[in-house]
Amino acid sequence: MSAINSSFVWVTPSLPQGPLGRTYLVEAKFHGHYHIIGTRRPFFVLLVFVSCAVGALLRTILKKSHIPITVILSLIGVLLGVVGYFVKEFRVLTEYVAEIDPILFLHMFTPVIIFTAAFEMDFYLFRKSFWQIFLLSVPGFLLNCTLIGLLTYKINKYNWNWHMSMLFGVIVSTTDPILSVASVKNIGLSKIIINLIKGESLFSDATSAIVFELYSDLVSDPHTEVAKEIIIKLVLKFFASTIFGFLSSRIVKYWLSHVFNDGLTEVILSFSMAYLIFFIAEWLGMSGVISLTVLGILLDSVSFSPGVDEFIFRFWAMLTFLAHVMIFVITGIVIAVKTFPYVTIRDLFYILTLYLSLNLIRGLVVLFLTPLLSRLGYGFNWRWGAVIVWSGMRATFTLNMALGISQSKDPGTAAMKNMILLHAGTASLMTLMINSTTVKKLVKTLGLCNITLPKRMAMYSAVQRIKEMEANTCSILKLDRFLADANWTLIEEAIKIDCPYKFDIEEASQIVRTLKCPDCNTDISDETTPQQIADILEEARLRLLTAQIASYQKQYHTGMLNQDAAQILIGAAESYVDIKGKFMNIHEVKTYWESKGLLVSFKKLLSDWVYNVKDEKSKPSRNKILKLCHHIVFMNEFEYTSYIITLLNLIPILIDFTHLDETYIKQLKICNYYFISLYILEASLKALAMGKAYIFHHWNQFELVIIIVGLIDIMIINIFKPLHPTYHMIKTIRVFRIIRLIRVTRLLKLVIPRLINLLEKQINKQLNVRYDIAKGYVQGEEDTKYLIEQISCHETISKEINKIMEKNKQDGMKELGLMQRDNPDIVTAVKTKQVVQTVLNAATETLKVLISSGIVDKNEEAKLQKMILQKKTNLGTLPSTIAPPTAEELLHSISWLENEKKQIEFIQKRARILCYDYGDIICEEHEMPEGIHLIISGMTKDCSYKMCTKLPNVYVMDVPSYKKCDIYDGTMDDVILVHGSVQDCQIQQPYFAPCILPKTCHEVLGTAPVTKLLIVQTTTTMKRKSTSRCSNTCQYHSYGRRQATFGNAEETDGSSRHSPHSDSVQGETAMTSTEGAARMVYTPTAVSE
Repeated sequence: MSAINSSFVWVTPSLPQGPLGRTYLVEAKFHGHYHIIGTRRPFFVLLVFVSCAVGALLRTILKKSHIPITVILSLIGVLLGVVGYFVKEFRVLTEYVAEIDPILFLHMFTPVIIFTAAFEMDFYLFRKSFWQIFLLSVPGFLLNCTLIGLLTYKINKYNWNWHMSMLFGVIVSTTDPILSVASVKNIGLSKIIINLIKGESLFSDATSAIVFELYSDLVSDPHTEVAKEIIIKLVLKFFASTIFGFLSSRIVKYWLSHVFNDGLTEVILSFSMAYLIFFIAEWLGMSGVISLTVLGILLDSVSFSPGVDEFIFRFWAMLTFLAHVMIFVITGIVIAVKTFPYVTIRDLFYILTLYLSLNLIRGLVVLFLTPLLSRLGYGFNWRWGAVIVWSGMRATFTLNMALGISQSKDPGTAAMKNMILLHAGTASLMTLMINSTTVKKLVKTLGLCNITLPKRMAMYSAVQRIKEMEANTCSILKLDRFLADANWTLIEEAIKIDCPYKFDIEEASQIVRTLKCPDCNTDISDETTPQQIADILEEARLRLLTAQIASYQKQYHTGMLNQDAAQILIGAAESYVDIKGKFMNIHEVKTYWESKGLLVSFKKLLSDWVYNVKDEKSKPSRNKILKLCHHIVFMNEFEYTSYIITLLNLIPILIDFTHLDETYIKQLKICNYYFISLYILEASLKALAMGKAYIFHHWNQFELVIIIVGLIDIMIINIFKPLHPTYHMIKTIRVFRIIRLIRVTRLLKLVIPRLINLLEKQINKQLNVRYDIAKGYVQGEEDTKYLIEQISCHETISKEINKIMEKNKQDGMKELGLMQRDNPDIVTAVKTKQVVQTVLNAATETLKVLISSGIVDKNEEAKLQKMILQKKTNLGTLPSTIAPPTAEELLHSISWLENEKKQIEFIQKRARILCYDYGDIICEEHEMPEGIHLIISGMTKDCSYKMCTKLPNVYVMDVPSYKKCDIYDGTMDDVILVHGSVQDCQIQQPYFAPCILPKTCHEVLGTAPVTKLLIVQTTTTMKRKSTSRCSNTCQYHSYGRRQATFGNAEETDGSSRHSPHSDSVQGETAMTSTEGAARMVYTPTAVSE
């Protein structure tokens, strides 16, 4: 690093000496006579920031161009190197850059590239396609570099030997994990292929680094223990690096879990740990690439605090861009400085030949591995193989290893080393110039990113929704007193948005409805093919999974899901993306927590071994001696004495394994007799105290085994003593001497109770996560069920998906009920934390409103925000189990009782507890209510058939105080303010209940303690009376239609939806108990008086 940070000095003429022969050094620091322009400046720093500025400029200018910025940056570096070759003053800088240390180059830029690529990978896709990635990156890479090395050795005219040719094959066979997918990741290509390309690049980088190091050492320093050294290095590079990366990820996750809502600290932590882990792994002889890859894959956006993930991605994207800028500028300068004197015309032929050979050999290797690849992971086909072959961009690792060869002190001429640098650099540029710019065309030609009709329909619907929002906004702004006289013709032209996909209405009309459009009187074909139905169903399934993931992320950001539950749900949803026709269900999600049930089994096993607890004490005998023994055995002092004896026995056992055993052989023998006698005495007292029950305890059986083994040990020593010692005798004595160490395990009896307590806490934590997963899953189903019609755009598909999701939701509710029945204390703890989190979220939103209104200044905001954050941090200290409230305690929590002591006592005197099993009918239709039912445990289901027929598309939405809520989002016909007050967030217009909110209002803010909105959803069968909009069936014939689909997919924090008939409407219902045993407080009707 010192070489890079040292100052660059311009060459100046020698200075005259003074009268005493002393040189005036002061004048050498400046140009000219005046001390104004200095000569000593760190011009390398200037080069760094000029390169970054040029990269930013090129990114701005070439934003819509297909020209790779890295190629231009590399050419700029080459140009600087060539200028330095001819300009003497500039040569000092270019030669200074050209001598950069390859190890420094590796440690500066590699961690950024590797961590960013690994961090962006999907863990669940990687796990399923691991063996495919392994085949491509290890056997495939080795075969690739061998073929290239062989070809280079046969046809090159540079007189390279076999070793140099093989090293060159290793150098040019590796690919860049970022640049390889940069051109294809945003064009609709499957995530499976993107993960295959990125995973193959990451692990081939690791393989290339390992092979390059091993082969270089083998060539430069051959010795007799080569095989042993290779085995040790392979173990360190592959296995130790993986373990180190896994342990590092656990440490980083643990650290991040204790950093709450501090984005700056989390960013610094991710940045510093990436470099530290890479450096430590390389320093210890492991592979920094593998360690960092494992770390990046095991971390994800949910590992960080809510809201920090986007900033993390942007930060690492910026670092990656800057790293590539510096890599290509520096390597361009290095190539120009080192290879310019050796370049000839015939090198152009070899450059072109090498480029063609790289792609041809890579294609042959992938073709050779295709039979195996097609039987692993997600399968494989020739089109995937073509994309993987053509997307292999050579960059960071290729340039770094070539730089290492050019500056190595190994045998070989400078021309040979520099030619390797030249061909490696030009191979990188050729793949970036040709492959990178044409891979998009290849993907589209192969049909791997075709936009299907269902996707185009979904995009068309989204565009129409945006246009409707624009029209509504313009309508309200035309009434604004300040903006009414604007040029609305120009505005309409400026805001016009076209659908980015080609959409043929004739094609779509065959799928949409089996009706005649009432608006344009167009006949819509009823010939919907099974393939069209399957395509729409699959597209709807994918979009529902996306909506579910968005719901889980939102729940995590609002604190309703903990980190582990969010990671499991998001990962489970992502794993369903590539399973065609498969919907996410709770039964398969359960496998994520059932796989962790080993702790329960281990705890049960340990509990069976522990007997010295009060519940397991046997009754004392009436015999005085036996009663005394019972009293002694079950004293704590007796147990502690047993532990002390075991500790003291450890001393002679350890001496037996030292050279002092021959000196104190007699004393050690006596000690052995003494301790065995004490163990026998202890066992005898326990047998007398416990009677027959003694032998049935596992721990007592274990102690008896120790005693028996000890007695056999004594017998063998005494039997062998008079005999002439043989090899087998000595070996037998040594074995029993080692077996004596088992006596130390008696101390586990002291540790096991504490270990059981730790296991209990961990099990409770897992049960917390389990309940969070089930609740988050159910909430996700509720959030997405209103999106079904909007996503599917087909009545048959909507009904099918509704049926599936309703069943999945009921299964999730059943799982919640079972967990509440089996672990009520844990469920109560989870609910308590979620209530606290919801209230604190509301406090945060209220604080934001106060700040935006100017009521609170920045200093006051900082103090209040700190207090709220501290409260959120304290959530982690709440106990994992909380006793569920009793019926009496719940009465104090009922809002309409207002904690009135007389009313609560009145209810307590007349109420009684009723218990219902699963499926029991609590209240049937046409029955007159006899009182009030208060649910104190379990769940019930309200089967309101009559009301569901009357009001199938109406629900009530709560808007918390100072919380924002989206309305009229294309899924609502009318929004009625039935209680409280709201404010239009756009024009600051207040509204008070009761009133119908205008359709130009799209976001409202609750301004009352309790606000309720009655939402009338858009339905597929309603005919609209308004002539300004087309009907639902004309969604592909009329440009200005409102898409007739379902309810809102997103709720504000803490908001909840209620069916009107279950919240405020009296109707004929049948209430049934759902999961487990529902317990209710039943109060006679007379209470209402």
